[in-house]
Amino acid sequence: MGYFQNINFNNYRNFSKSSFNFDKGCNIILGNNGSGKTNILEGISLFDKGRGFRKEKIYNLINYNNLDIGFEINSFFKNENTDFNIDVFNSENNSKKISINNSIEVESVKHFQSLFSIIYFLPEMERLFVSNPSSRRNFLDRLIFTFNKKYSSIINSYKKAVNERNILLKNITYDENWIKIVEDNIVKFGSIIYKSRENQVQNINTILNTLNVATNFSYNFFLKINDKFLDKNSPAYENPELYSSIIKNNRKIDFISRGCTIGPHLSDLSGYSRATKFNVNQLSTGQQKTVILLIILAQCKYLIDKLEFKPIILLDEVCSHLDYVNRELLLYLIEELNVQVFLTGTEKSFFSFLSTKGHYCNIS
Repeated sequence: MGYFQNINFNNYRNFSKSSFNFDKGCNIILGNNGSGKTNILEGISLFDKGRGFRKEKIYNLINYNNLDIGFEINSFFKNENTDFNIDVFNSENNSKKISINNSIEVESVKHFQSLFSIIYFLPEMERLFVSNPSSRRNFLDRLIFTFNKKYSSIINSYKKAVNERNILLKNITYDENWIKIVEDNIVKFGSIIYKSRENQVQNINTILNTLNVATNFSYNFFLKINDKFLDKNSPAYENPELYSSIIKNNRKIDFISRGCTIGPHLSDLSGYSRATKFNVNQLSTGQQKTVILLIILAQCKYLIDKLEFKPIILLDEVCSHLDYVNRELLLYLIEELNVQVFLTGTEKSFFSFLSTKGHYCNIS
């Protein structure tokens, strides 16, 4: 099991120079609103591929009092008997750079990032199922990314192909051979996304159906991908010829609509009661939080039991709407799964249900 032993900030966000030590189990970060609790979690997420869970521009991570000197985040990461000294910093053109044991070689960074995955909960995720479809697609895609680090490149390649086709369709005299190549890429990457999402939903549903944790939560639910094209031509990702022909036949429609009218960029993720098909978006805020936490638990179980891979969990302000059921889920996550967990909150009393299980970090 890999875990972060500490984290050191220099000129990052509201921290001019700060250090925090961590336990390999449960870590509770306490502080007033605006003290930087979420910034610490974001700093941890920056060690993974991408721009962290806020998707923030790298320039905005620099402490506003010293914008001319850049930022650095350092940590020691322990994996079995190997220690890694990791640095994250901004380059001169304000892109993110990672150094592993003083090496910025791509293979070194890829090897380190293959040793861990991050699953996170943010306060706005409580309302995920009443938010927009894009948020739900991104949520599902992030779960896939936890064990397939190439998946984000597939998503980006798909979006690039769709945008390129949109540009070509604006030109009435577009090159037929070129647009076919672009559409082939849409089908290629779109099929991978469709199949990855379907497989992941099936995996989560299988675990949810057997996960006997929230004993006082009577709402037994399952996840489903809603997609008109996929439902009508299921499974579309196993029939690239059909997928390709429909996209080609839709060129006139897509020219008028200025977009691609079929594909995984239009899919949605929903949750339904197994008994009544009642949609989870009708549940209370606290119950919807339970749904999200159960999905996160199912994802953790999938990674641990099926892939023998333990994720690192970031839970930001998770203690609002924390009833008995949600406390039960957090206790299971902390006590049974044996993963490194980070929780943030404003008061120590919020975490009294954890008893002595937590390592506290106080931000003054």
